[in-house]
Amino acid sequence: PRKAVVFELRCPGCNACSKWYRSGHPRILLNPNKWGRLCGDQEDLRLTFAEYLNIPVRLAVPLDWDHVWSEYSNASSTWQVQDNSARNFCCRLDEGIGSWTGVWAIHPNPDWCEDMTQDYLTIQQNGGRADNNIDDKTMERYRQITKEARLDKSGDLTQAKTVNGYVLTRANLSHGSITVELQRAARDYFGTKKWWELNDDNKDYI
Repeated sequence: PRKAVVFELRCPGCNACSKWYRSGHPRILLNPNKWGRLCGDQEDLRLTFAEYLNIPVRLAVPLDWDHVWSEYSNASSTWQVQDNSARNFCCRLDEGIGSWTGVWAIHPNPDWCEDMTQDYLTIQQNGGRADNNIDDKTMERYRQITKEARLDKSGDLTQAKTVNGYVLTRANLSHGSITVELQRAARDYFGTKKWWELNDDNKDYI
C-alpha cells in the first residue's frame, strides 16, 4: 500500500481544521476516529473488498477532472455503477466548476480497459450508464460541453485545468484507438516489459 499522507483542510467559514489521511492500508482506511476520506481512499477499500469477495471491479477515471469511482461486473457480465452520482457523472457538468473530457476504465486485466466516454454521455435505454430520466436535449448539451473542453488548448474549461482531452483530440485518437492503447499499456505495465521498453506494435507510431 502507498505511504500515508495527511492533508489538512481549513474551512473558510468557521476556520475549523480537518485532517484527511491518504493511505491504501486497511488500518488507515477503517480507522473510526472521524478521519476524512477522499474518493481514492474509498475506492482503495472497495477494490480490496471486491478482490477478497472475488467480485470483478475496475476503476473509472475521468480525464481533466479530479475524481475516481468503480464499476462492477454482475452475473450477466455487464459493467454496472452502484453510485448514483458516478452513474450520472454527466450531470456534474452543471456544477459550474469546469468540464471533464473523457472517462476511462483501467484494470490490470487488459480486456477490462476501455474508453467509456460515450457510455457516460448516453442513457441506459440507449446502452449507456446514465439514468433514463435525462432528456435528449440535456444530454446533447453535456456532449457539447465536453466537446468544447476537448478543443480548449488552455485547459481553462476543465475542472482540473489540464489538457489531456485536448492532446488526445489533437492526436486524432478515436475512442477505439484509445481503448487499444489502454489495453496495450495494461499488458506492458502488468506484464514483463519495463516502461522504457517499447512494444513492437508501437513501431508505426515512432
